[in-house]
Amino acid sequence: MEHINYTIDANGIAFITWDVVNSPVNIMNAVTMPAFFSTMDKALEDDTVKGIVINSAKNDFIAGGDLKWFLNYDKSKEDCYNMLLETHKAMRRMEVSEKPIVAAMNGLALGGGLELALACNHRIMTAHPKNKTGLIECSVGLFPGAGGTQRYLRMLGPQKTIQYITQSKKFSAAQALKEGIVSEICAPEEDINTKAKEWILVNEKTQQPWDNKRFQVPGTPVGVGQLSGITEFFSVSNAMAFKNTHGNMPHIKNVLSAIYYGASCGIDNALEIEARYFTDTLFTKESKNIIRSSFIFIGDAAKGKAKPKGFEKTTYNKIGVLGAGMMGAGIAYVSAKAGLEVVLKDISKEGAEKGKSYSQIVENKKLEKGYTTQEKIDALLENIYPSADVNDLKDCDLIIEAVFENEKLKNTVTKETESVIKDEVIYASNTSSIPITTLAKASSKPDKYIGLHFFSPVDKMPLVEVIVGNETSDETLAAAIDYVIKIRKVPIVVNDGRGFFTSRVFGKFVNEGISMLSEGIPPAVIENVAKKIGMPVGPLAISDEVNLKLMLDVMGEDPTLTKHEKQLEKLIGDIIKEHGRTGKKEGAGFYEYPNGAKKYLWSEWKKIFPVKEDYDEEEVGRRLLFAMVIDAYKCIDSGVLKEPKDADVGSILGLGFPIHTGGVMSYIDYIGASEFASYSEKLATQYGERFELPKSLKELIEKAENNRVFYKN
Repeated sequence: MEHINYTIDANGIAFITWDVVNSPVNIMNAVTMPAFFSTMDKALEDDTVKGIVINSAKNDFIAGGDLKWFLNYDKSKEDCYNMLLETHKAMRRMEVSEKPIVAAMNGLALGGGLELALACNHRIMTAHPKNKTGLIECSVGLFPGAGGTQRYLRMLGPQKTIQYITQSKKFSAAQALKEGIVSEICAPEEDINTKAKEWILVNEKTQQPWDNKRFQVPGTPVGVGQLSGITEFFSVSNAMAFKNTHGNMPHIKNVLSAIYYGASCGIDNALEIEARYFTDTLFTKESKNIIRSSFIFIGDAAKGKAKPKGFEKTTYNKIGVLGAGMMGAGIAYVSAKAGLEVVLKDISKEGAEKGKSYSQIVENKKLEKGYTTQEKIDALLENIYPSADVNDLKDCDLIIEAVFENEKLKNTVTKETESVIKDEVIYASNTSSIPITTLAKASSKPDKYIGLHFFSPVDKMPLVEVIVGNETSDETLAAAIDYVIKIRKVPIVVNDGRGFFTSRVFGKFVNEGISMLSEGIPPAVIENVAKKIGMPVGPLAISDEVNLKLMLDVMGEDPTLTKHEKQLEKLIGDIIKEHGRTGKKEGAGFYEYPNGAKKYLWSEWKKIFPVKEDYDEEEVGRRLLFAMVIDAYKCIDSGVLKEPKDADVGSILGLGFPIHTGGVMSYIDYIGASEFASYSEKLATQYGERFELPKSLKELIEKAENNRVFYKN
């Protein structure tokens, strides 16, 4: 059968081998699952078959469900629920059969791949360092829907089940064995199929633990207080989930419900409960948004889909990083971690050495947690060469400038560096605001000049804006994207402009927060509503991190400020001049920063900006998001960005825009095109032209089908 191979050996052991055609990995969907279950039923009904091994002809076992299939699922809720019930019945036929079934997990076994393995009597996993297993569906807006919630629950108990599923926890082979998720591990050089066969030959009849009438879910005590104890535990879990998600993530709420209600009944009823909650989840707009943006859009970007066609892959061996401050040190670290040699140059050797020490600090923390070894740390540090001598850059394949955000300084560094490097070497600037075309004027080869805007902290933030100047060549762009992919970051291509995309759009979020404070909206309301709508941090806290002095300097250099932005410029200047509030660095911004204590909002703001009582929390949240969304569309309209999906990827990874909405452009579809237009008009009437929609967006909204401007689902 296509996708699934079937053989029986001389001992009566059936091998059901996953080998999905035209795919680098095995995926579970409407085609492959029926093929698998048909083959499994054939083996179960054959009296000559003594046991069954499920394995893979590919490097990995099963990568999980086909998310594109889920995203484009176009049947009814009832059809979906019935499909899941049929899946559960087929997997239960495996479990209630007395024939021993072994999952030979030779590589990655994630999501549905692990769920299938959990329905087997024995699981063997190859202990290769890259091999991982786990139920990771929550990371893409879903939760395990092929029995994973209920089998985890019966194997691990409710506490670990909730933790591991909601956090999409991945396990190495050793960790999976310790947790009891797999039964046995084998070395990479061992034949996993032989081990599976050996187990079957000594285990002629089997039964799943939860099919024993005396089975009790671990962690659910028997006797007095049992019900109240379980209820209390799940109540706390629900409260914690709401605190973290603010009710924006239906899949988290639904998975907790599936686990809670499934704990009090037998496996078959529990699987029906899971199917019902999974169906409800799949049909939410939040899950569709998360799947589309986090898996498809970000996945495509991470593979370098934006790279211009017709250019061979550029390989790098040695790069130069100019400036060993926080950004330069981070860029040096991720480059060295990717196996590249790095010359980390600063104005002094001591400064360069300090920059290198950042890598040591980051890796030492990982060592303490057992995530790395001293040998790996030593090898990484060996890749970083601290220097104060520009001549040490002469053999580099790529230069990344990360000096202080000052045009004159950057120009000086460009000329100094270009005097020693080869003509073909690309020169990239990590600037966050100065146009690349402007900086490239100091270069003797502007076609080789490009922007690589990293985010802080570099080792944790996945996005890199690849900024194209007026004279940047496609060859340079292609090579720059190859570097970003090499260091395992996600590139989006941005055309030149002040603030590019992320800095510009995020500025609207910050500006709106400060504007609302000046209008008398309590600062705690502004900050808490920002988190409630899904932003990771409030606009006032971000302002303190950036520093009001720096914000004022950037505004002062921007000739394109709007009327509203000029008013903000004066307001920020007054805050600095009259109250001495500049930011976190100085210990006094919108927040107070007492030594060794948690920061708190400065109490005097209510005297400076008297509080009004008639504010609307929904309006506060929408002002923060609409300000970003409208400006993000202007980036597309003006050509700063090419496609809406680039805005979605950049906003999620670079700005922390609420992922359940799908990103800045998906947000319009999320709340509905007509609602977005009418609410924007309301905000524009009350607060000014910054909320007015561009003519082209109005036209798109007028033509929108099913109230969606950009995406069908």
